[in-house]
Order: sequence, then C-alpha cells, then structure tokens
Amino acid sequence: MIWDVPSPKGRASAVSPADSAWEALYHRYVRRVLHAATLAAGGSAHDGWDGVQHAFSRAWLYLTEPGSPPVHNWEAWLRKTAVRHVVQAAQRNARALPVHPAPDRELGGPLLENWVVVKEEYLGVLKVVAALPPRQRQALALCGIAGCSVKETAQIMDVREGTVRSLLSQARQALSRGRGEEIGDEY
Repeated sequence: MIWDVPSPKGRASAVSPADSAWEALYHRYVRRVLHAATLAAGGSAHDGWDGVQHAFSRAWLYLTEPGSPPVHNWEAWLRKTAVRHVVQAAQRNARALPVHPAPDRELGGPLLENWVVVKEEYLGVLKVVAALPPRQRQALALCGIAGCSVKETAQIMDVREGTVRSLLSQARQALSRGRGEEIGDEY
C-alpha cells in the first residue's frame, strides 16, 4: 500500500507505511544494534556498521515483503541479524588471511576510538555484575565465564538445577536493566 503525502515543495510524493516503520526501527534500535555488532566484531566499528547496514537492509526487505509474519521483538531480530553477519564475515575473512603475513604487510587492528567504545561497554557490564547479589553473581560466573553446565553449577553451589536457572534468569534481567536494554527473548 502506498500513500500520497505532500512534499515540502507542494508536490505529492509516494510514501509507504514501511518507510515510517523502518525509520522508527532505525532511530529506536541503531545504537544498541551497533554496540552488539561492534562487540561481535572485536571492537571494529567499521565491521560493526557493516553488520548494522545488513540488518536494517534485511529489515526493510522484511517490512516491504507482503505476507511476512510479524516480528515480536525487533531489537533481538536486528541484533541477531547484525551479529550473525559480522561473525560470518569474520569467518570468511579469516580464511582469506595468510597464515604467515608478509613482513611488510601489517594486519590492521581496531582503531583507538573503537576500543574506547568497547571499554566503556565492558566497564558498564562489570559495574552491573558487581552489583548483583552474591548467588546470582556466582551462578553467572560459573556458567558464563567458567563454562560450567547448569548441572555442574548446581553441584558446586549445592542447589538444584532449577535454582541455578532461576538465578541466571534474574542475573540476565538485572544485566539487561542495568545496560538500559529491553528484556526479551533474543533468539
């Protein structure tokens, strides 16, 4: 469906509902999607922006495709799409890099300003983790950092597996709130 809207010069221009929906998505989620994509790209804002562009291009195609099922959590959909694109691009590029680079060719690293963004994000997460209750922090550290399974974490903490899942859920919710994100299913 296309609507005719008067343009600033008095001429009619065609604007679809997808235009305004896409712009609203972009303005609402671009920073959060960029942060996730930049972190996934190891701090490279260039690669992060590439992921953001890909995600919002896919969103545009989705919005303009008739009969597309509704997306219930656009932020999660956009973040997942951007991060997947960044990871897949990194995997393709890793195959293209020589095992031993030529001495005269240096592989570029992230720019200083990209590291600043990553560091600020990291410090913010650390502050929120430090503010968690001790049991939530322990469950998060064992599962998320040490790589223990829920069963192993339950044995270490001497609690039931359901308790560990509950503690992890509460910790994730606190992390999301502490970072100013909406809580929802990301996948």
